Amino acid sequence: MNICIVTEYFPHSTDLEIKGGVEVCAFNESVELSKYNNITVLTSNDENNSNDFYINDIHVICCGDKRGYTQKGSLLKRLNFMKDAYNVGKNLKDIDLVIGYNFITYPVAWHISQKLDIPIVARYHDVWIGRWINTMGITGIFGEFMERHFLKQDIDLILPVSDYTKNNLLPYFPENKIKTVHNIVDFPVVESKPYDKPTIACVARLVEYKRVEDLIKAVNIIKKEIPDIRCKIIGTGPLENELKNLTKELKLEDNIEFLGFVEKHEDVMKVVNSSDVFCLPSVVEGFGIVIIEALSLKTPFVAAEIPPVVEASGRKGGLFYEPKNYKELSECLLKILTDDELHSKLEVEGYEQSKNYTKEVIGAKLNTIFNNLKIDKKIK
Repeated sequence: MNICIVTEYFPHSTDLEIKGGVEVCAFNESVELSKYNNITVLTSNDENNSNDFYINDIHVICCGDKRGYTQKGSLLKRLNFMKDAYNVGKNLKDIDLVIGYNFITYPVAWHISQKLDIPIVARYHDVWIGRWINTMGITGIFGEFMERHFLKQDIDLILPVSDYTKNNLLPYFPENKIKTVHNIVDFPVVESKPYDKPTIACVARLVEYKRVEDLIKAVNIIKKEIPDIRCKIIGTGPLENELKNLTKELKLEDNIEFLGFVEKHEDVMKVVNSSDVFCLPSVVEGFGIVIIEALSLKTPFVAAEIPPVVEASGRKGGLFYEPKNYKELSECLLKILTDDELHSKLEVEGYEQSKNYTKEVIGAKLNTIFNNLKIDKKIK
């Protein structure tokens, strides 16, 4: 098949310059699908990209004005990207299927599907209806409208990354057109030595719903029992200065290190691999792919108890705490940091759980679904 993938952001090399879970999902699935199909990716004109390039057999076409990564705002540039991506997509030759990967790209993919009379698939990570404004601010009005409008269209298939997301879609979309397919986890092969001091790793965008402040407050409590505790936070975002100020206010400058944006995914995973425990304090996730990556590296986790992460982990390899309860978060982290027997148990069971997300299994499943969709469309 000839498949067009529309994703707002995409790496510019196999080093997988990481930005977010959606981008990792789009990249991994593009790589696996390219084993069976011809893949064309329409994405933003990243400042590091040329306008048109290849990653192995994947043809990447950059659309819109050159711009950096952003998760909120930048409305005019995002609209320009959408317009340009549609204009490019509608002129692609012999495309059999188009897939959108986030709220910005769903409308683009849908219009391309209408123009070329081909099936459209939406890879769905989370349902934000009713949460847009609280999570994203005033710009969330645009997202709320777009998501509600899109789910009213004649979409051939929605593929949520979890049953949790599927259940949240049911009030807005027919169940017979929804199939859960978990994310591919392209397990990193990294070599790194353990840190010489007890260390917590966190990989998260520095935005409100990731609740990184809860981790900082938990470290403040942990420090009383483990004075040399270290916490390495990877990620950037609008709350960066606020979180750094909180760190200074609590006098944790020697304990908490902000690593910012780490370009290579391998380097991100080295930090996770070298740490004693991984923490995901987020209260909003579509799947929690970084949890599975941590399990594959035999790094136990502590996470806020939200359905997508519970589903992804199968409650194996880590401990859960009540969302936003930083005192309980500190207790869970201390358990893993101070109990060697528990740590070893979580290492083993977590690693076994991670095997459920191999790229070969998920890639073959996606390819079968897409081929069947193409056949069904022709019959109709």
